[in-house]
Amino acid sequence: SYRFQQFWKALTARPTQADLALARTVLNPEQFNLFNRLQPSEKAHSLGIYHALQAEGCSDLDLLAAALLHDIGKSCYPLQVWERVLIVVAKVLLPEQSERWGDAPPSGWRRPFVVARHHPAWGAELAGNAGASSLLVEVIRRHQEPLPQHPQSLADFLLVQLKRYDDQS
Repeated sequence: SYRFQQFWKALTARPTQADLALARTVLNPEQFNLFNRLQPSEKAHSLGIYHALQAEGCSDLDLLAAALLHDIGKSCYPLQVWERVLIVVAKVLLPEQSERWGDAPPSGWRRPFVVARHHPAWGAELAGNAGASSLLVEVIRRHQEPLPQHPQSLADFLLVQLKRYDDQS
């Protein structure tokens, strides 16, 4: 049921003009241009995380920007919906193999697995080049890593908050 809802959102979710205007207030112009490279469903996903964080009172600009930009590395090699489904199914059925398939050039049938594995590093580089703080760059780079058992740094605490909502949507 959850995966079907996720699939349906990927097909139908679109950001509103009001949401795009909101993103523009959080991001600098270069970062907003990066955000606009995301597919509509990815923008809607990011804005959903942003709204969830804001609803709980979050005002940390790095965390709010991370909500919007954490998946920008995916814009380097945009994926079709069927490729995203393939990644999810393979990670469930063949987790070790899907990780190994991610260690290849981003072409051919392995491309979706490469994007899934490397988009955090690509996104961190893009964000850094767009003037993001070092903290924001670190959060983007680490957003797919397992959470630390005992958060120590500010980046650890921001990751815990970001992943709580990223993993739900």
